Amino acid sequence: MKKISLLCFVLLCLPLGAQQNIISPSQSIRNSFAIFVDQATYDACKEEIHAYRDVIEKDGLATYILYADWESPEHVRFFLKKYYDEQGLEGAVFVGNIPVPMIRGAQHFTSAFKMDQDVCDYYDSSVPSDRFYDDFDLKFRFLHQDSTHHQLYYYWLAGDSPQRISCDIYTGRIRSTAKGEAGFAQIRNYLRKVVKERSVENPLDVVVQYTGDGSFSNSLIAWKDQSYVMGEQVPAALQGHADNAKFYLFAMYPYMKEILIEEMKRDDVDLMLFHEHGVTERQYLTGAIPNEYEEDYYKSGKRLLRRQLRNIEKRGNSVQDAMERYIKEHGIDSTWFEGWNDPAVIAEDSIEYAKTGFELEDIRAIGPNPRVVILDACYNGDFRNGDFIAGEYIFGEGKTIACFGNSVNVLQDKSSTDLMGMLAYGMRIGEWTKNINILESHIIGDPTFRFARPKGMPRIKTHSKDPDYWLAVMEHNLPVDIQGLALYKLFELKYEKMSDLLLETYKSSPYYMLRLQCLHLLAHYNDDNYIELLKLASDDPYEFIRRKAMYYMGRVGRNDLAPYMVNAYLEDYLAKRIAFNMSFSAHHLNVELLKHFFKDAVMNDNEFIFDKEEFWENVENTINSDERTLTECWRCVIDTSQKPSTRDFYLVVLRNNPFPHMAYDILNVIGNPEDDLEIRIALAEALGWFVRAYNRVEIINGCQAILDNQKDLDPRLSDELMKTINRLKEYTR
Repeated sequence: MKKISLLCFVLLCLPLGAQQNIISPSQSIRNSFAIFVDQATYDACKEEIHAYRDVIEKDGLATYILYADWESPEHVRFFLKKYYDEQGLEGAVFVGNIPVPMIRGAQHFTSAFKMDQDVCDYYDSSVPSDRFYDDFDLKFRFLHQDSTHHQLYYYWLAGDSPQRISCDIYTGRIRSTAKGEAGFAQIRNYLRKVVKERSVENPLDVVVQYTGDGSFSNSLIAWKDQSYVMGEQVPAALQGHADNAKFYLFAMYPYMKEILIEEMKRDDVDLMLFHEHGVTERQYLTGAIPNEYEEDYYKSGKRLLRRQLRNIEKRGNSVQDAMERYIKEHGIDSTWFEGWNDPAVIAEDSIEYAKTGFELEDIRAIGPNPRVVILDACYNGDFRNGDFIAGEYIFGEGKTIACFGNSVNVLQDKSSTDLMGMLAYGMRIGEWTKNINILESHIIGDPTFRFARPKGMPRIKTHSKDPDYWLAVMEHNLPVDIQGLALYKLFELKYEKMSDLLLETYKSSPYYMLRLQCLHLLAHYNDDNYIELLKLASDDPYEFIRRKAMYYMGRVGRNDLAPYMVNAYLEDYLAKRIAFNMSFSAHHLNVELLKHFFKDAVMNDNEFIFDKEEFWENVENTINSDERTLTECWRCVIDTSQKPSTRDFYLVVLRNNPFPHMAYDILNVIGNPEDDLEIRIALAEALGWFVRAYNRVEIINGCQAILDNQKDLDPRLSDELMKTINRLKEYTR
C-alpha cells in the first residue's frame, strides 16, 4: 500500500500535461521491459509499436508501453525505477521525442571528453547521456532546460553521488532523423523491419571489421591482433567460409569507401565494426592517399591546404593570415593555395573528399544490412538533435537493427569490444552494453535484439546475485566472454576474494580478452596484486594489454615499475602506441631513475641495437619531450604570482597528466584560503584523476582533512572535494 500511495502522490504532483498512459504486458513473465513513447509518435505508430511489443514478449520479456507528453527526464526516470523495483524491469527503449539528459561535471565518466565547461557553450560542453536513466544510484542536480532545443535538460553530477557507472538496466534510443510525418514513417518502417528480422533465428557467424586512418596511430602491430581477438569472441566467424570474417585496413587500397559499401550491402553480414574517426554527420575512412608518384603527393598536399583555408573562412578567421603562416611554417609558396576559392576547383576537391568517408546521404543510399554495427568513433551516435550517422543506419532500407555509438568524442586508445562475445551466445545487445557503458555510449535501435543461441550453450542466469553461481561459471569451460561476464558480476557483488581471483585468472588464462578484463577490474583494489599484474602485463602477448600496462604503470607512479617500462619499450619499440605511452608516462615517476635504467639496458644489456649511442639519444629525447608539461604544471600549482588564466590553463593539463608526486603541493594549495578560489576548485577536480596513483589513499585523507577543518568552504569547492574523494575510493577496495 505504501508503494501505491507514493506513486499516487508523485503523479498528483506532476503537471497536467505530463499525465501518461500505461499499457500493461499481455503476458505474465518474471522479467520485464518498457517502451517509452511520446504521445504524437504513439498516435502515429500505434500498430507498429504494439507489434514490436509482441515480438519482445515472445522472446521472454513482459513489456509495458508508456506514452505521454513527457515533461522532464525525472518523469521518465521515476517510472523506470518503479518498474525496476516492482516488476523486474531489465531494460527500456525510448521511441520518438523522449527528454535528453545533458550531463555536466562528470567528464571522468567519459573516455576522452574534456571540453572546458566554464568557457564553452552548455550545448557543446555537456554530454547527452542516458546513464541518467539506466543507473539509478547516480545523483544529479538539475540546472535548466535548453531554451532553444527544448528536449534537452542539463544536470550536474552531485559530489555525494557514486563516482562509477554501474547500470541497473539497459536502454536504447529510436529517435527519427526526419521531422513530422517523415519522421513517423521512419519509425513505422524501422519497427516493421525489427519485427521481420526477429522472426528469423540468425546466429552470429559473419563479421566485417574496418580500421580507418588514424586509429591506433596506424600501427600494424596493434591492428594484427584483431583477428585473434575476434576468434575468441566470435569463433563461428573464424571457423566458417572465407567471407565469414574480413578485416580491412585503410591502407589496403587508396579509397576503401567502395569496398566497404559492397560489404555493407551484403545480405549475410551480422556484425560490422568501424574503428575510425568521426563527427555527427560523417565517418572518416581514409586520409591522405598514398601515391606512387611524387607529383601526386603535391596534389594531395595542395588539396588539403585548400580545404583548410575554406574551413578557416567559414569560421570567420583571416585566410590571408593563415596563408602567411603556412608559407613560413612549411617553406612553401603561394602556388600551393591557388584555386582555394575557385568554384570549379572547390567542386573537384569535394568529389575527392567524398571518396574518403561516409556522409549521411551515403548511408541513406547504401541501405546497410549488417544487423548490428559498432561505431568506435567520435560523435557518430550523437542523438541530441537532428541527423546523425547511427540514426541513418537503423532507418535505412537495409536490415540494420542496432548501432552502438558515442554521443561525444571518444578515446581511440580503448578496448571497444569488451565482453562483445556475449552477442555470439544469444544475449541481447543491451545485456552486453549494460556491463561496459561509459557516459557517451548508447544503443541506437532495439536494445533487446539478439542473435540465435548456439546449440548446446546453457542459458546464463544474468540476473543471479549468487557469487557461488558465478564462481561455477568461471570453473566450467564456457566461452571467454561468459567467463568475463562472471568476473564483472563477482566484482559488482563485492566477492571477498576478488583481488586474488583476478590475479590468478590473469596468470592462468590463455585468452587475451579474459586477461584484459582482469587488468580492468584489478585496478580497483588497493593491494600489491595490481602491481604484480602490471609487471606481468608489460610482457603480455596481446599488444593492447602491453600498451595499457605501460600507460597504467605511469599513472601508478611507483619507481619499482621503471625496469618493467624499460623492458616493455625495448622489446617492442616499433609498436607506436607502446612508444607513445612510454613517453607520455615517463614523468609520472622519478624520471632520472627511469633514464638510468634505460641507459643501462641500452648500453650494456641489449645485443640487438647496432648504434647504441644514437638509440639512447633518441630515447632520451623522447623522454625529455614531455618535461616542459611537468615543469609548467608544477610551477603553476605553487607560484601564486602567476596570472589565474595562466595557472588555470596548466592545471587543466593535470587531467591527462596526473603526476602522483605533485599531489602534496596540490593539497597545500587547495587548503590555502588565501589562494584563488577558482584555482582551488580546479585543483580539487584535477585530483579526481589520480585514481591509480600510489598515494591515492593519502590524497583521500588530505581532501577529507580540508573538508573537516575548514567549515566555511565555498559549496562548489566542498562538492568538488567530495566528488574527488568518492572517485578515488572507487579504486581503494
